[in-house]
Amino acid sequence: MTRFTYFEPLIDGHCTFWARMILIMASRDPRVTGLRLVTSAAMLSRLEPYLLDTAVETETIAPERLTDMTSGSLLCRGRAQWQAARHLARDSAVFLPFFDHAVVAAAIDPVPIARDARISGVIFRPPNRHGLPVTAKSRLDAARRWTTYALARRVTRGPLFTLDELVAAKSGPGQSGAFVFLPDPAPDMALLNGIHPRKRGDGRAVALVFGALTRRKGIFQTLDAWQHLAPADRAGLALRFVGRLGDAERAPFLENLAMKRAALPDAVIELEDRFLTDEDLAAEITGADIILAPYQNHIGSSGVMHWAVAAGKPLIAQKTGLIGYQVDRYQLGATTDCSDPKQIARAIMAASGQANAVLATFASKHTPANFVRTILDEMI
Repeated sequence: MTRFTYFEPLIDGHCTFWARMILIMASRDPRVTGLRLVTSAAMLSRLEPYLLDTAVETETIAPERLTDMTSGSLLCRGRAQWQAARHLARDSAVFLPFFDHAVVAAAIDPVPIARDARISGVIFRPPNRHGLPVTAKSRLDAARRWTTYALARRVTRGPLFTLDELVAAKSGPGQSGAFVFLPDPAPDMALLNGIHPRKRGDGRAVALVFGALTRRKGIFQTLDAWQHLAPADRAGLALRFVGRLGDAERAPFLENLAMKRAALPDAVIELEDRFLTDEDLAAEITGADIILAPYQNHIGSSGVMHWAVAAGKPLIAQKTGLIGYQVDRYQLGATTDCSDPKQIARAIMAASGQANAVLATFASKHTPANFVRTILDEMI
């Protein structure tokens, strides 16, 4: 099958850049004779300017169907996404980037898709517990996940993708070949035109937290870390939170921020609570001095890390999970106990003024070209 459909019901996080990257490169691949984008009206409006020179057919998801795919319980969202993917697979290979929800619906679907069809996507949260204790609960969770993946593969006809090289290598008991390692790309800044790094007039170095500003990103621990810096150190730093606050976090975070500003009048703590375009994000990152990714024992991957790699910025991240493993192994920055504000503060001071030493082996493998080639090799 040489027809390829990029099916994206989501709009946040990696979505826009991944779609641009994959669609542009797939349109240039001679194996792809038909290319289709199925997405929301909001995503389509973002992407259309970049697809003018490509032969990409576009299809907009109806608002009521989009609501089903993005709201309600995990199972309801997953079922709606899976049913749409099944329909699209009648005449195309279908790539659904965030497959963690649809994989559950696929696992309980008793009927495999057509023999010559293929549906796949990325499992962002496979059971990687690097640096975390093994418990009865974690064993049960891993068994549940591997069973789900095995049942889903029976229906989707082919491997799932993972950004986690450890999970791909191990694949769990009896799960040989369950996953194909997809090297999460450090964004190609050449795809982002007109980047102008944000420059400060006060001479302070910038520590940046960006993306979806939620509890799991450690935004409260990062705020608390600022009170553990010496006044002289705070005088040389600005802390920036850039991205959209989660609905549940907005009120308590704004209250906490006001308290910190009152208690630390010498501190510069800035918040831009808004959606960022890829160009906005690139400008923020290239203008920053330190990138903070203080996830709270997140087991999956993070685009934050790869943006930092692309910009050559030192990164402070958790010790555990895939992020901790990759940061330590490839010397992408420093890892610490991100549940402890004092440890975050120490890591910030240790990283200040340091250049990031990204190993060439990591950067050379995690390119947009390798990323897209891996997807097409498996699906076309």
